[in-house]
Amino acid sequence: MSATEFRDLSGMAEFRAAVALQVAVWGEGDTPDPAELMMVIQAEGGLAAGAFVGDRLIAYVFGSPSATPCVQHSHRLAVLSEARGRGLGVALKWYQRRWCLTRGIRHVRWTFDPMRTVNAALNIARLGGRSASYLVDYFGVMGGINEGLPSDRLLVDWFLDDPVVVAKSESRFVAEEAKDSLRIRLHDDVETLIRDDRKKALQARLALRDGLRDAFAGGYEISGYDRLERAYILTSKGANDEDRSHCRASETPADSKR
Repeated sequence: MSATEFRDLSGMAEFRAAVALQVAVWGEGDTPDPAELMMVIQAEGGLAAGAFVGDRLIAYVFGSPSATPCVQHSHRLAVLSEARGRGLGVALKWYQRRWCLTRGIRHVRWTFDPMRTVNAALNIARLGGRSASYLVDYFGVMGGINEGLPSDRLLVDWFLDDPVVVAKSESRFVAEEAKDSLRIRLHDDVETLIRDDRKKALQARLALRDGLRDAFAGGYEISGYDRLERAYILTSKGANDEDRSHCRASETPADSKR
């Protein structure tokens, strides 16, 4: 098999390939980001990058500038089903981290469905993201693989120079659980539950919503994820206090336009 290349998208043909990839991943009922929009946002300082085998796009990540200096909103991450299990998603996120740091961006935010274990494993366990913000039915009614459930999301904060994130980027082990931690488990097979029994899936959604919102209100944040137990690890926000300022006073973000 040819080597995988990670690089920014270039030219409308590749942006249109990203549209087709979105449809393949999220289903016909989902609304993909248009090629023209991705192209313009990239030109105005956003990130549109992909994993390529030869000329074929098999995964991509898309992020835009936010209203806060040195903070990027990461909007999409997608890997074709046939290319999963090869670490492409996490590799694209590390590409994104390098891309951001070279431009003075030290904080990336995005949302994900908190019920899906594959998302929790990537965003929290592998990347070191944190969350203390639960968004109820954030996108309203959705189609595709999200059809039939409230579109609840967690807002993830990824602090790119956090020691935990740095260690994970270097494949170093880090201990993430404090003595006063809480654990909130996910359903063992949520993908099958969503596909086969939407009523029970809704019950699981609402139970998880209540558990996480109560924990966040009590001063906890998600700081880890146990992949074996399929459980979020929550610790006191005070125990995780660090300098997470978006920009350092001595630097000015580099111009990221191409």
